[in-house]
Amino acid sequence: MKMVNISQAKARLSALIEAAENGESVLIMRGARPAVSLVKITEDDLSLHAEIPIHALAAFNAEIEEDRESGNLLPIGKTPQEAVRHLSSL
Repeated sequence: MKMVNISQAKARLSALIEAAENGESVLIMRGARPAVSLVKITEDDLSLHAEIPIHALAAFNAEIEEDRESGNLLPIGKTPQEAVRHLSSL
């Protein structure tokens, strides 16, 4: 594991990034305490949403429909703004 202070990190940033990309742990210290770590980013890390299995979505939709039919869902507005107003008034 590489441990450097902030001044060293500024001076050697390219090398530290390369080390992290190669799988090495890089810890940047602020004085005597850890401040941040550099880690390699993968394609999976860049995903903007979680992958939800289709069977889980079907079960969720069925549960929502059951709640709707039984009257357990209360309308809180037709727009996001109406919903915010309603929830803010609680």
